[in-house]
Amino acid sequence: MTDAVTLPRFPAQKGRRTRGKTWWAQRWVDDVEHAALDSDTLKRGRAYARGGVVGPLTFAAGLVSADVHTDEESLHVRIRVDQLDERQWGEVLATLASRSGHVAQLSSGTLPRELDDDLAAVDVSLVPSMFDADATCTCEEWDVPCRHAAAVLYQAAWVLDEDPLLFFLLRGREGQEVLQLRHGAHEETTRSSFDASHSPVSASDAYSAVPGPLPVPPCSGGTPVRPRWLDDAPPEIQADAVWSAIVTAISRYGDRV
Repeated sequence: MTDAVTLPRFPAQKGRRTRGKTWWAQRWVDDVEHAALDSDTLKRGRAYARGGVVGPLTFAAGLVSADVHTDEESLHVRIRVDQLDERQWGEVLATLASRSGHVAQLSSGTLPRELDDDLAAVDVSLVPSMFDADATCTCEEWDVPCRHAAAVLYQAAWVLDEDPLLFFLLRGREGQEVLQLRHGAHEETTRSSFDASHSPVSASDAYSAVPGPLPVPPCSGGTPVRPRWLDDAPPEIQADAVWSAIVTAISRYGDRV
């Protein structure tokens, strides 16, 4: 089940960076700016994003939406992105299961580049492409995206900076549910493999068990034979001294058995 998430409205923030702090938010913004037809429209969109006229923002499966309140009117913006199909979600889940570090980083608020690389190898991306997005607004401007939609997209990057799990929601599934699913599967796999190879034994049974026979000590009788490798030792090795030490150790061991 995927629920919509609505974030509080951003206050006016003069001079705030609109390109994003993280690599995933920067990719989002780069796509927005590369897909746009008019740089002046983007400039006005950045001004709206910083001006406190956007919001609250709502993230849902395949959708980012918000109202934009200008001096003249209130407009409604909807940005639709593609959701992942069953095959693609299967690849995401399999990739998360293959590396426990991916889940740990996502849980701490980081979208690992390695996860992005692994998914790219199977033609999947958690970060939607703005070239495939459909931005609509109740204004009558022809620009795509219009300044109001651009403002919403810039502010969406701020939110995604802090919570990359919202990419899962945009792609069709709630992020925490996906991580819990993979964590539970990992625990079950670990527990099953342990249970299959270990049978629990109580402490009382372990201590009352009769130990098996000890290994037979080596025979101490007879004269030890000098190994041939000592005769082939280099000149700097005092072979006789080494052999004498070996014989002494053998005799002492024999006396203690």
